[in-house]
Amino acid sequence: MRRASLTTLFAFALAGLTSTASLAQEEKAATATGSDPSDGAAGSDTHPQEAPRAKPTEAQTQSPEHLPESAAAALFRASAAYEYGDMNQVVESARPVTEGLLPASSYEQVQALRLLGIGLYLTHRPLGAETAFTQLLRKDPTMRLDPTSTRPEVVAFFESLRQQQIARQSSARKVVWNFIPPVGQFQNEDKVKGWIILGVGVASFASLVTSDLLLRSWSHEDKTADPHHDAAVAMRKVNWVSAGVLAAVYVYGVFDGLIGYSKPLQEDNASASLRFFARGGALGFAF
Repeated sequence: MRRASLTTLFAFALAGLTSTASLAQEEKAATATGSDPSDGAAGSDTHPQEAPRAKPTEAQTQSPEHLPESAAAALFRASAAYEYGDMNQVVESARPVTEGLLPASSYEQVQALRLLGIGLYLTHRPLGAETAFTQLLRKDPTMRLDPTSTRPEVVAFFESLRQQQIARQSSARKVVWNFIPPVGQFQNEDKVKGWIILGVGVASFASLVTSDLLLRSWSHEDKTADPHHDAAVAMRKVNWVSAGVLAAVYVYGVFDGLIGYSKPLQEDNASASLRFFARGGALGFAF
């Protein structure tokens, strides 16, 4: 009886050693394949990890019912927050207009970009302010901030960006374009002169070509213009005057283009523009 008990105990011990060895082999195999042996069949039910999504902006997180009714309402809210000094509210109110969440006119977009840039800069977000002010200058290159209602550091920051834009435009100018009026005037930002030169040049060239074609059609082999003799005499004067005006416009355009090219690129010498301030806007003329 005692011998049978010893035999049974030895069999149980041998079975335990065998199961321990098999578990150790499974752990080694799991370690080699990089899987967790404790996961078992549950590992096959796991789903691949989704890619991280881009963080939405403050305006995009607003639900439609929280958005203002219109761009004008958003700008009114932003202007009121600016008066009270709540720059975070200025940014939050102006952003839906600049991001296109609310339909807006060019005037409203410029106004929103101005307020957004100021709000971002005063809330210590200079990169965002630079982006807003750069877009503002693209829409209105003559834009200026009112120093009487805007903090000096914001005005200095904006003027620095404006001067950088002028420098980039100046470096892109080519002297050769000044010999092709009115291209030189347009690249020198003398747009009023450019349009005048273009209009007078096109009119004189059209008159020159038309008068020349009429004279050719009236002229005979014997160099007479019967029965259009009187009209041909008047048309010949028109032809000469047109040629003289066209030549004068070209010479003036070349000299004016070279003079404008030698000057620093600034705002238009004669222009009309809208300027926006903290309490409204104004139509300004410069000559």
